[in-house]
Amino acid sequence: MPPVRSIYSREVMQESERFAKPHLHTKDEHVEFFNQMLEAAGVERLQEYHDDLDNVLELNETNQETVLSRWREFYLGEEGSFSKLKEVLNLTEEDEIKQLVELAHFKRFPTEEYSSGMSQKEMLTRIQTIYSQEVVQERERFGELHSCEGAILVESFSVILEAAGFKKLRQYLQKLENILNLKSSDTKQEDLIASWRKFYQGGKDGFAQLKKMLNLTHGDDKIKELIELAHFNRFPTKEDSSGMSEEEMLNALATIESRNQPTELERFEKLHVYDADSLVEQFTVIVEAAGVKRLREYHNDLEGILKLESFGDKAFSVLLRWQKFYQGEEALAGLDMILQGTVELNAGDIKKLIQLAHFERFPTKEGLSGMSETTMLRALETVPRAQTNTDPFQRIEWFEDISRECFDEPYMGYDLIVPRTLRILRDFATQWRTTEHKVPCTSIVGPTLSGKSRLIVELTEHVCVVYVCIRPRGSTDQPPRSQIADLMLPATALKLDMDNHYTCLLTAIFRVVTSFFSRPHRQTKPLAEQLEAWNRYSLPFNNDDVRFSLAVRKMMKKLAPQSTWSRNDRLCEAARAMNRSIQGRDDEEEVAEEGQLKVLLAIDEAHHLIDHKGAGNIPYLHPLCRVLSKIPSSQGFFSVFTNTIFQVEDCDPVSDDGRVGSGFGRGEWGFGQGHKLFAPIYPIPTLNLSIPPPPTSWHELVEPGRLFNYGCPFYGSFFQLATEMGKPSPFEDTLWMAQTKLLDQQRFPSADDLTSQQIFALLGSMIETRLATGSSLNFDLVWKHAAHCMFVDPDQEYIISSYPPQFAYASAANRLLAYHDAHWIKCINVLAHAVQTGLVPGDAGEIATRCILIYAMQQTNSLSSGNSSHSVRLEDFLKTLTGKNPEKIQFGTTDPEDKERLLAEGRIFFNHFARIGYAPSAEDLMRYLYQGLAVQFQPGEEGLSDLFTLYLAPESESHELDLKNITFCGVQTRNHDRPIQWQESSDWSKSSADIKRVDNPYLILLFGLRAKPSEGVGKKWLKPYDEEDTRRVHYQFLGLDQIACLSRGMITALTKLINADPEDLLKLHQSSKPNVPLDEHTIQWAKNVHRHCDRMDESDPDDESDDDAPE
Repeated sequence: MPPVRSIYSREVMQESERFAKPHLHTKDEHVEFFNQMLEAAGVERLQEYHDDLDNVLELNETNQETVLSRWREFYLGEEGSFSKLKEVLNLTEEDEIKQLVELAHFKRFPTEEYSSGMSQKEMLTRIQTIYSQEVVQERERFGELHSCEGAILVESFSVILEAAGFKKLRQYLQKLENILNLKSSDTKQEDLIASWRKFYQGGKDGFAQLKKMLNLTHGDDKIKELIELAHFNRFPTKEDSSGMSEEEMLNALATIESRNQPTELERFEKLHVYDADSLVEQFTVIVEAAGVKRLREYHNDLEGILKLESFGDKAFSVLLRWQKFYQGEEALAGLDMILQGTVELNAGDIKKLIQLAHFERFPTKEGLSGMSETTMLRALETVPRAQTNTDPFQRIEWFEDISRECFDEPYMGYDLIVPRTLRILRDFATQWRTTEHKVPCTSIVGPTLSGKSRLIVELTEHVCVVYVCIRPRGSTDQPPRSQIADLMLPATALKLDMDNHYTCLLTAIFRVVTSFFSRPHRQTKPLAEQLEAWNRYSLPFNNDDVRFSLAVRKMMKKLAPQSTWSRNDRLCEAARAMNRSIQGRDDEEEVAEEGQLKVLLAIDEAHHLIDHKGAGNIPYLHPLCRVLSKIPSSQGFFSVFTNTIFQVEDCDPVSDDGRVGSGFGRGEWGFGQGHKLFAPIYPIPTLNLSIPPPPTSWHELVEPGRLFNYGCPFYGSFFQLATEMGKPSPFEDTLWMAQTKLLDQQRFPSADDLTSQQIFALLGSMIETRLATGSSLNFDLVWKHAAHCMFVDPDQEYIISSYPPQFAYASAANRLLAYHDAHWIKCINVLAHAVQTGLVPGDAGEIATRCILIYAMQQTNSLSSGNSSHSVRLEDFLKTLTGKNPEKIQFGTTDPEDKERLLAEGRIFFNHFARIGYAPSAEDLMRYLYQGLAVQFQPGEEGLSDLFTLYLAPESESHELDLKNITFCGVQTRNHDRPIQWQESSDWSKSSADIKRVDNPYLILLFGLRAKPSEGVGKKWLKPYDEEDTRRVHYQFLGLDQIACLSRGMITALTKLINADPEDLLKLHQSSKPNVPLDEHTIQWAKNVHRHCDRMDESDPDDESDDDAPE
């Protein structure tokens, strides 16, 4: 390979020289490894690596040799080297240690990315278990010089590597190679190696044969070297010399004891049930991960507990049970049972067996796991080595990969969203005045997966964004948690003065930003290039923000000892310096405004600032905003939070009027001379950006990959990527993801476990239930349960939430509620109470009918469509509702052929409702069908309350969809104690609902929920007023008992719902104690308070004037 100097630029030459100092490579190694890293990572990435390595190692004349030696041992993965290096560097800060691991991992596995994207533990495992290229090369040479391969090579090489270290092992191989090259030309290499093996293994005459082949005579210095090499092979040590004479070393080689001890490979084979290939594979995995020494300890412990010699012929059965246990296929009880009677196990033995099984499955050099027995057993049971079915843990792992890919896809709707948002933030930054506003901050409000975080990422191309994501540790969502999240959310147990803490933190952040942008070589570059470098330095993708976090922590340490009185002044000065360090916008045609936006502090998942509370139970959000309010005007600074606003549910201890309030703006928080709040940003049009073209056939209509593209674009991308990855059930996996977002939890809940928020999320996704404006539940639904924010009042006192139609969430909700009636019953009971208390507005009967229609769709057998979407025949749907053969049902119709065609050809496809405020046409009905949607009219409409599309389908599912086959089923609900007004039946028609361009027969269903079947006897529906409206087919359900698919539990719950009346106070009292009859005292008290709400009965002593009144 050509020398570095001959082929590279001055910039590369400089990095080559820097590379030489900390890596202790030979000249040839230096050229080889530098070129490899340069090719893999590029010169700019190498510069960053060298800068960071210089900062971490902090070499000086007194420590250089020790530090570099320890550094080399560490990145080569030698046992114990990590602790030794941390000790010599005196590293205690988590960020410093994480950066050290990142640097070692980069040295071993160089890439263009700053970070590997792995956790510290994952990187350490790779460093320690995956041999470096240097080690692999030496292992290959070892195999050639010792004529061994496979598992024998792995063990033989690893024994010496662990005992003597890489440096000594490489010296040994080099000397051995040189001495063996002394052989004469007529000596075969395989014969020479065989004699060498015979010699170091203590075989008779091996030494004499080897000397003859190498032409060595008595007194030759090479003879002593040969003996030393053989002794080192058998008894490796890190010491430079054994201190023994030649005779002593030869006697040691000849000892039988060391020769006849079983190898760890032989012991491993004895203690495990593997075929030949699996044996070598698993043995190699463990040796490379944990080392031979650690494996020997494992064998000693396992032999001591199992005592296989005591089982005789049953030993194989014991080993088989042992294998099933550590592979997660059988509980510990199976192994315990077969051991009983032969081996007495105490509690310590049981714990040791669990630890040994965990080691066999998850080998490490650290020794037996310090985890609890429960945790280890859970790991054994839930992460089987030979997995056939996808379990939640594996699913979460590849879900994270897919989510990351979805997050990285091109940003849709850029022109609609990003320029507008940037303009708003720039205006806010110039408007910030301490005398007018409370705090230089706004919020981006929206549900999960609505693109809030991606919007901030897009802003990073236009302005310096200090991005801090404070989502919980272990979350798989994107972007990942920032390295400085624990500074933004310090543990409450620390009992910090949060005002001082946030002042110090923001000052440190501002100074780090200033330092970054003030570097001379950076200031000469265009702003776009500066921002690109800043984003690589500070954004948390793949843990790239380690350096930024470390710099902030170091700055905070410098600030901590300084006097208290000047902290606010330091913050203000840091803001001014930061403003001066960053050039203005690149917009040459625009005149720069005073205070134009230069730095945007963006805190993602900021609702955790409300969840965390400090002294006096005050949310962290309050002191943070107090500190932000001290930042001077006109300094180019503004901040934006996602997933919080500054009023709703902020626990303000005392308001201006002295009452306990819910407000952020009205209370005395000790800051903000002004009284205004910057308006939140919530109209973010990210829904329905990837709607597919109209389907051409029924089969295409019900394809999940098409339907998931309605609503949030994430689910369409997720389904597509899961399909491309070959996952066995991408439809179910996509629904599982939607369910976790809807419920804010990963596990499938029982009916009893469902919370009110989860119930309204489920119902909102299916029947678009809305909550009263003032309910704090709106806040929870938007923040944690995928609801959309539709309005925030100017004072930010309340928000309005809504669930727009989205097939993914509707399908997830349907699947959960269809699991068992108990889930439906719990939801309807909560819904009934919500209607009774006024929490859910609207007609209770119409709400109940929508629940019944969705429930009936779930109970109806779906058409076979080759996928998991749910479409049904109208004939089957009516059979579910009525419990009768539709051919024998007495429908109302003027032409029996219309009924016959509806039953023969009618198909239905919907699983959720959406509100409309217009009269639909045939084209609208087709669009509802495309989306799997039914619609609800405005409450109290005289014509129809609900409607869903019917498609009169030909026999072939591949037949092209045609608008001429469109019709509908209209639904009218009556929920009164009084009899049904049959004269209104002429309004229950196509013409009264003003539905245009539908010429086919259509169906109308009447649900008289509190009616009695006798009310329909002898009653006829009146014809529509429009004489051309002649193709109506109708049917009626009078009372819940006539709906055949409802169980008794469902009827009981629905009865509560249809009888809920927020105006009836007695019903409100009854709903609070559903299983206890109201006592007479409460009844008379309510009547006494509201005397004129109901007509008094004749026994009322105060109502004597009504005795002779007419009826």
